[in-house]
Formats: sequence, structure tokens, C-alpha cells
Amino acid sequence: MTAGTDLPTLNLSRVFILSTNETCSASEAVINGLRGIDVEVNLIGTTTCGKPFGFYPQDNCGETYYTIQFQTTNDKAFGDYADGFLPTNSSVQFGVRVPGCQVADDLTRELGDRNEALLAAALQFRTNGTCPAQPAGAVIEKEAAQSIFGLPLEPPAPNVMEINYDMTMPSGNTGAR
Repeated sequence: MTAGTDLPTLNLSRVFILSTNETCSASEAVINGLRGIDVEVNLIGTTTCGKPFGFYPQDNCGETYYTIQFQTTNDKAFGDYADGFLPTNSSVQFGVRVPGCQVADDLTRELGDRNEALLAAALQFRTNGTCPAQPAGAVIEKEAAQSIFGLPLEPPAPNVMEINYDMTMPSGNTGAR
């Protein structure tokens, strides 16, 4: 392309994003960026992870630290989605609500299969603005947060910095002579 030439556009007025609790960072930046230029974003799936922040890794004494150094924002200066984006019918309390449907990921069907739960919900929502009925007692967000691919999540064991946070000198030893 020649410098100063406009990039090609798709001229879309709305998009459908299929999401899970592992939809993070750059994917959320796309959602937020499109919302910032008034493209209608419809979210089909579960709440995104919530990562509007960025960092540059910093090495110090053999350890690498990832401290938050900036927050991304869209063209309307919005970037407060640390609790993620969630479909309007989600039972989750916190997050930025976006038009769409809460639907559990369906790993039993191939991508592109019109019967796969997320794609089927997106097609239904596109056609008539309704969401598929959820099974009785479904707790989609809780199940998504408690496991990845059916494996239970367990917190990592604390490292030495987490259990040795008291860096004060023992009493009676002030170091003064």
C-alpha cells in the first residue's frame, strides 16, 4: 500500500463474537475497539476474562516481573472492563454487559457446525434477537470458572515470596552498634 492510502474496510455495522472465559486481552481489545467506533458487538458464550491492561516484562536479579504499566482504551476513552464483557442474559453480577446470549461452549461438535451451541445461538440471535433456552438449573459461568476442559482448577502452591512477606528485622537486632 502507498503511504497515506486508507486501509480496506468491511463496512460492518454489527459483529458476533463467540467467547469463553479464556477470551482475553487482544480479543477483548477487539470487542472494546469495535464498540468505540459504534459497531454493534453481540457476545455469544460466557464472560470474557477481563484484561484491559498491558505490561512490559522487567528482569530483576534473575526474576521477571510483570507489573501493570498501561490500560487500553477505545476511541471513546473506555477501558474499564477488568471484570470482562458478558452477554446481557448472563447471571454474573460484575462486568460490562453487551448484547448477546450466555451459552456454554460445545466441544462435542466441529467448528463451523451449525448445531454447535455457540454458532447456533449466534445464528438464532442474528435472526430474531432471542437466545436459546438454557437447561434447567444451568450455572454456565460457575462451571466455566471451575474447570478447563473438564479438569478441576486448583490454586498453585504459594512460592517463597508469598509466604515470606514479613521483611522486618527480628526484635532485639536493630543492626546499630
